Amino acid sequence: MKNLSIFSLSVLLILLFLPVQNLAQDIPYDEGTVWNLAFIRTAVNSTDDYLKGLKNTWEANMKEAVKEGLIKSYKILLGSAANQEDYNIILLIEYENMASFDPDPVKDKKWDAIEEKIKDKMQDEYEKTVSNYEVIRQWYGRKIMREIYLK
Repeated sequence: MKNLSIFSLSVLLILLFLPVQNLAQDIPYDEGTVWNLAFIRTAVNSTDDYLKGLKNTWEANMKEAVKEGLIKSYKILLGSAANQEDYNIILLIEYENMASFDPDPVKDKKWDAIEEKIKDKMQDEYEKTVSNYEVIRQWYGRKIMREIYLK
């Protein structure tokens, strides 16, 4: 039993003094901001209507979110769908870091205030516009990705 304890202690000491390679040095990139991407396909002849609706709802929210410091930036990418199961619009929102997605009651209140401001401005048009989204677009999903800079 004493030999087992000495052996265990010896192994532990050897492991403690072995050079440990820092794995972070092997990463071939530096981390940048975090992007939330939403993939959408609009119905035939509905893209312009959808984009007009986004101008008054989504973009209005994003402009206020930038002012409030909730996000860094936002973008909309428009292109052709590659096939029948592909999207033609990507909505992008840039966040400072992954911690931006952590629960935060203060941020939630800011988002709620922005939403209320947009609803008040649009009045009845808000619900009409948002409910029309279900008719003129198909939601393909969301993805969170980090921007990187190669070393």
